[in-house]
Amino acid sequence: MVFDRRARLRIRPADNPFASHRIDALGFRPTGPKPEDLAERLDALGGRADVVGPEGSGKTTLLEELSRRLDGEVALVPLSGTSRRPWSTVTARLPHPVDGRHSVLVDCAGLLGAAGRLMLRRRCRNARRLVITSHRPGRLPTLVDCQTSPELLADLVCELTPEHADRLDPILEELFRRHDGNLRLCFRELYDAFAGIR
Repeated sequence: MVFDRRARLRIRPADNPFASHRIDALGFRPTGPKPEDLAERLDALGGRADVVGPEGSGKTTLLEELSRRLDGEVALVPLSGTSRRPWSTVTARLPHPVDGRHSVLVDCAGLLGAAGRLMLRRRCRNARRLVITSHRPGRLPTLVDCQTSPELLADLVCELTPEHADRLDPILEELFRRHDGNLRLCFRELYDAFAGIR
């Protein structure tokens, strides 16, 4: 439990500093290449790359940031654990045909399985760029290895709620460790605490 019963903060959902719309608005925090250098680095890798990292480490945020920095036509294809037919979702969102004008970015490509990822690479063989996200390095060169840290969590918490940062700081390292570095789970617990759920 983050707060004891007497110290809980009960805040309306719209005002909760850890509401999903506020989390989604956080920009990518680079531990490697700067966001403005990602497109150049991607092209140096031949336009084919993988964004690697554990759950909740910022892969999706980085992919969204990259999609805004690439020139030409960009197809950003989000997948999630609730996608019942991931390959159908991907093919429905890919341009027809995929050609040299297109950059294709597929989030959670691991859901496609090995055969699906191979089909994706074949389908996008004429694309200008192909970037996927996955939990572990694979057959594509690694563009960024996303890693989290208690310090990063503290920085983001301070940005989201500077007025409560000092109060939250003592519990952040334990929160980070308990959720194995998954920042989204950390934010979810903080949201619950501010909503008076925990």
